[in-house]
Amino acid sequence: MNYSEQRQFLKNSQLWASGFALILALVTATYVAATNVTAGSEVIIFGLIVIALAVSLSYTPAYLHLTVDPGKPARWQYRIRWRVLGAALVLGMVSASGTRARTAVLIAVMALGAANLLARKLPAKYAAAWYWMTDLTVIAVLLLSGNSSPFLAVAMLAGAAHLSIVICQKNCFAWAAFVWLPAAVVLWISGRKDGEEYRTLLASLALLAISALATAWMAYRAQRHNARNVATAIRELADFTGYSEEKIRHLWQTSNQQLAENWQKANLAEDDQQRMAEWYRQNSELYMFAISGYNLEHRRIRSNLGVLKYARGATLDYGAGNGELLLELAWRGHATMYYDVEGTSMAFARRRAQQRGLKNLLFARSKDELAAAARECGFDTVFSFDVLEHLPDLAAELNFLASLLAPGGRMVFDVPAGSTKAHPMHLNHNLNVKAHLSAKGMQEERTLWQLSPFKQEKFIFRKPA
Repeated sequence: MNYSEQRQFLKNSQLWASGFALILALVTATYVAATNVTAGSEVIIFGLIVIALAVSLSYTPAYLHLTVDPGKPARWQYRIRWRVLGAALVLGMVSASGTRARTAVLIAVMALGAANLLARKLPAKYAAAWYWMTDLTVIAVLLLSGNSSPFLAVAMLAGAAHLSIVICQKNCFAWAAFVWLPAAVVLWISGRKDGEEYRTLLASLALLAISALATAWMAYRAQRHNARNVATAIRELADFTGYSEEKIRHLWQTSNQQLAENWQKANLAEDDQQRMAEWYRQNSELYMFAISGYNLEHRRIRSNLGVLKYARGATLDYGAGNGELLLELAWRGHATMYYDVEGTSMAFARRRAQQRGLKNLLFARSKDELAAAARECGFDTVFSFDVLEHLPDLAAELNFLASLLAPGGRMVFDVPAGSTKAHPMHLNHNLNVKAHLSAKGMQEERTLWQLSPFKQEKFIFRKPA
């Protein structure tokens, strides 16, 4: 994966999203001015919907479509809609005037909640159509029955259009047009019935069109970029394994589940390091596919881009998997060293390095080799991600990594939470990482994320110069 291309794509995505947000703001201002709405609560709700839409444009299309999991958009929609419906219930009750209006809000939210429950039983490819059909029906009934203000109906339709189009898997622009047309008809009929001026109707249709077009464009860009990333990954895996594209995609979908099942069957003692190492060797091919699919995810791409910024000088990746970070750093000119269990993923990383002519990427097979390399000059940077939670003696591993650093060197690592249903091979460590490394003289470098109240998994420590 070319991380310069990934960075440029994400940067351009933010520029496009900012441009669309500006257009949305201008069209929204025009529409609000044309309606002469006086209810402050309605203006606030309208503004919140438009702001949420603009924020979603900047993140959601890439998050949903940079992936190898075709079911991800539908699952995301199911989860996010419960939050949307909760917000709709609260805001609807606050802005509604009278028992009849509040009853209508409650019925609408219950109907959409039932539709969301039913959506789980539908194939993922029908999710966009199902959600749009149910949203449009409920909003149209509220609007045409007089239980919703035309002003708020425009914002609700724009938001519903966005939620439907953003999970569309293909033909985004055609779906956007299909979404816009019936919504425009509903708004036009309602507007003419209420005697709205043509400029107000046109402004409402423009706002709906911008929402649909912007979402379609952002989703299309993400899908096109993902297709290039996936094609590159498939070529590398097919060249290395000889597997078909169909089998590669199947292993992307099932490798994590197979790993979990294999771990449960092995029933290894958590202190049996020798048998654990052998298990990881035997399951190395499954890990190769799991890591490959994970590296194509939006969050992983963003995470890797952030991690790469910390690399200085000679760099070791401890538990390097497919070598993703090191391949990029070696291409940039860093002296790099790979270390992991010797198995399929190491062979794959070695093959990738050879094909790219990266002679400054060295491979270590033992901790003794790492210690010998460190004695020569020390490592300026040590990375270790998605590794330490698999190892029995966390304290000893951290001590070893710290010993490899040159004076002033930095180690960046994570220790995810313990065993889960999806990842039963994650061990439950009860070690205060900060206290342990601080007692060894390591200095923690705190980031804004580490200052947040959320559970910390990533750590950055520096060895005193």
